[in-house]
Amino acid sequence: MRAFVAVLFLGAAVSTDAPDPDGWSRFRGPNGSGVSESRRLPTEFGPTKNVIWKTGLPFGHSSPSLTRDRIFLTAARGGRLITICLDRHTGRILWEREAPRPRVERLDSRNGPAGPTPATDGVNVYVFFADFGLLSYDMDGRERWRLPLGPFNNLYGMGASPVLVDDLVVLVCDQNIESFIVAVGQRDGRVR
Repeated sequence: MRAFVAVLFLGAAVSTDAPDPDGWSRFRGPNGSGVSESRRLPTEFGPTKNVIWKTGLPFGHSSPSLTRDRIFLTAARGGRLITICLDRHTGRILWEREAPRPRVERLDSRNGPAGPTPATDGVNVYVFFADFGLLSYDMDGRERWRLPLGPFNNLYGMGASPVLVDDLVVLVCDQNIESFIVAVGQRDGRVR
C-alpha cells in the first residue's frame, strides 16, 4: 500500500509548474513544517486520475526526500535494509544500496526497520537505519561514509530522521534512557 500511495503523490508533485528550488529535502519538507509551497497540485487522486507514473517499492515507512531529479526512500526487502533512488520524472529505479545489518532492533509491531526518512542536500543523501547507523551516498549511489551507531533502547524502535544543518548531519537519538543528539560532518561522517 505504501508504495502506491507514495508514488502517486510524487507523480503529482512532478506536475507542478511552480519552481522547486528546495525540493522536499527531508522529513516534513525543507523547513520541517510539512507544508509545501507548491501551487496547482491536483486535489483528486485515483488509480488512473492525476498519475504520471507508478513504481512498485518494497516495504518501508520512510517519507520520500526529493531533489529536482531524484527521489530517495529507505525500505526493507526480506532481511535487507536498502536505500532506493528513483528518477523523479519517470519513476525508474536508478539505484539501490544495501546497508549493513549487524543486529535486529526490537520494534513495536506497528513499526518497521526502514522508518527514518533520508535527507538530501541535492548533491548527497544521508540515511539512518537503527539496525546499523548513518550512511551517506552520492547521487550515483557511491557510498561516501558510514557511521555505526547503537544499539538503541527505544520501546517503539528508532524513527529519527537525519536533518541537515549548515555542514552537519544531526540525528536525535531519543531512547528510554541515555538519549542523545549526534552531529556529524556531512563531508566525512565524523562526530563533531
